Amino acid sequence: MNEGNDTPLEPEDAARLDKPVDLIPKSALPYRPRVGAPLDLLVDLNVGIVLGRSESFHRKYRSAGLGCIGGVSETADDLLLSLMGMPVNLDLMSPHVMFVAGKRGSGKSYTLGIIAEELALAMERKEIEVAAVVIDTVDVFRQMVEPNSDQSELLQKWSLTERGFPVNVYIPRRTYISLPDEVKKKARLFPLSIGPRELTVSDWGYVLEKGGSLSTAMENLISEVLESVRRGYAQESGERVRLKRDFSIKDMIACIEQNPSIDELYKPATKMAMIQRLKRADRLGVFHPGGTSAQDLAVAGQITVIDVAPLGSDAEAVLAILTNMLCRQVLTYRMAWTDEGTSAREELPPTWLIIDEAHTLVPRAGDTPAKDAVIGYAKLGRRFGCSLVLCTQQPSAVSDDAISQADLIVSHSLSHDNDIRALQQRAPAVMPDQFKDKVFISSLPRGVALAFDQSTENKRGFIMQVRPRLSQHGGTDRLSGLFEAVKLLTPEEPADEVDMEPEDYEEDLEEPEVGPEEQASEDLPEVPRPPLKLSKDDWKTLDGWMKQYIEELFQHRSQELDLTDEPAPRDAIPEEPESVVPKLEHVPITDLDPTDVQIRRFENIPKTLLSKASMRKVLYSRTSHEFLFTSEDDFRDQLAVERSGVQADDFVSAVARGIQSAGLELDRLIHEDGFTFVCFRKNGLRAAFAVGVTGEAFCAPVVVISSDRRLVERAVDKIRAALQGK
Repeated sequence: MNEGNDTPLEPEDAARLDKPVDLIPKSALPYRPRVGAPLDLLVDLNVGIVLGRSESFHRKYRSAGLGCIGGVSETADDLLLSLMGMPVNLDLMSPHVMFVAGKRGSGKSYTLGIIAEELALAMERKEIEVAAVVIDTVDVFRQMVEPNSDQSELLQKWSLTERGFPVNVYIPRRTYISLPDEVKKKARLFPLSIGPRELTVSDWGYVLEKGGSLSTAMENLISEVLESVRRGYAQESGERVRLKRDFSIKDMIACIEQNPSIDELYKPATKMAMIQRLKRADRLGVFHPGGTSAQDLAVAGQITVIDVAPLGSDAEAVLAILTNMLCRQVLTYRMAWTDEGTSAREELPPTWLIIDEAHTLVPRAGDTPAKDAVIGYAKLGRRFGCSLVLCTQQPSAVSDDAISQADLIVSHSLSHDNDIRALQQRAPAVMPDQFKDKVFISSLPRGVALAFDQSTENKRGFIMQVRPRLSQHGGTDRLSGLFEAVKLLTPEEPADEVDMEPEDYEEDLEEPEVGPEEQASEDLPEVPRPPLKLSKDDWKTLDGWMKQYIEELFQHRSQELDLTDEPAPRDAIPEEPESVVPKLEHVPITDLDPTDVQIRRFENIPKTLLSKASMRKVLYSRTSHEFLFTSEDDFRDQLAVERSGVQADDFVSAVARGIQSAGLELDRLIHEDGFTFVCFRKNGLRAAFAVGVTGEAFCAPVVVISSDRRLVERAVDKIRAALQGK
């Protein structure tokens, strides 16, 4: 009976309201510990557990704006009280500050990808109208465009279907310009740049000097340069350089060289040191007039990934400055909307800012260009409709001011006492004694996490198994390889900058097939919107472009120069005639004679450069590449074995035994260009190494490939263990 209501429910409405949510099967929840403390959460039998909402808010909106991020993975003493298998749903309608923690390999970045996927799905359903920007410091979010076909069986257990998402990926401008147009379109790549005018004196400190600490003279000089360029200055000839609303690093260098007031105030050595640092910053290819704005990145209904992996070690400073600008611009737009009382969604929508490796941008000790901006965003963002997700492997290393704002915490496995204590102190809900035990929290399996919700702060947190990804997780190896190849076209910083003349610098900065580089970023070539989903044929086309591009690159006569990062050919290396093709020889083997392995000697280069050059050779030489990479679904891991003061034959034998300890068998030797690639194969696994030496330092980069990620990880772990101490 339906007492108190004269209007009966329609049959389909009654079925919808009465049908409880399907529980996640136990086979999809392999880790099911028993927890004695009772669990009392916001439960909607039609959808499951609801995080981040009050009961009154949920009664109003029900299932709208919820995203499934996992399932309850704990049992209770009383089975009637157990929520085992209940889907866990995250509120995406209200603004949140969320903190995701976990040691390396525990699944924290994977969880970030799930949050991004659920935001995209809710936007597709027209339940929310937001933008999501992912600050990717570990190169794992680009592949969201591809469906997660590797876990199709597990997805079926969760009643989910694999699919990709139309993410926009922003990469450094110089890398973008150097890529073939077809690659840009198929992989949804866009140019990322920062306008030099956006940087403060403090920001320039982090760009020009690691750690951001400039001498007083250098700090005063950069301040004077910025002021002069912005207001204009008179040259010694009397001709006036007019003020510039926007400017480039070249304009800053010209000011140092041509402004007589700077010439009078600063020593030549100080000016030269500043010019050298500015040239190095310019060669990053990311600082350019105009720059990428928050309105380019924070687009309603769009997931945007900022990927600066091509910058290598310089990525941290660039990301910090970019994050600073993004936080300030988003808050400024949203606050202006509140003051004016009119909708600002057309200008800038409510934005979810997702930051991986947050301890590098918002450290507990010390400063970065992003720290104050992110803390301000955490404190003010929720008031203006914006959300923040911070992710780190070191909770104890993240600023308390940022984490104290978190209303939701998801923690994967942690090992260090400081990190475990930090979680206990900052959890916004009750933590049972069982969760506080170091052995318990350090032994959580990959993909399992503790979840705490401030809306149930008087109740305890619980154990959650995160759901499988719908899209691929991890950087696309094909694009990663292409990015590395593009690096080889761009000369690195010269070994002796002091002798570098300005005219040499101009020639060094010349970029291929691009119009005048002094024009603003709006002069970049148009990039048509690609298909929302890449088909297999699309990927074949993309792979074809990449293969052709890499082959042409490595036929380039400067291959040896680029591999070693040398500014000029050395006298000890004879120049080969252009018509000579390196001799290749494939030798099948079952037993290794180390004297058959050619070791490439590099003269007078640092150990770090030896490792870099040798690894590139194994990865990108055509012969080793063809042996290792046989499928578009391949996964790769690698390690560099380094020893000093050893015998060459002993070193080669030790590395080979280490690889054989993982079950791989010798397959062949490939002799090419002074190197020998020692190749191994067994049951879908492939591995190869080559040896380089400088002085008494040997380096053997080992690359392991398979279409099964777990096989690769296990093999590399065994090889590493076998080589420890040898």
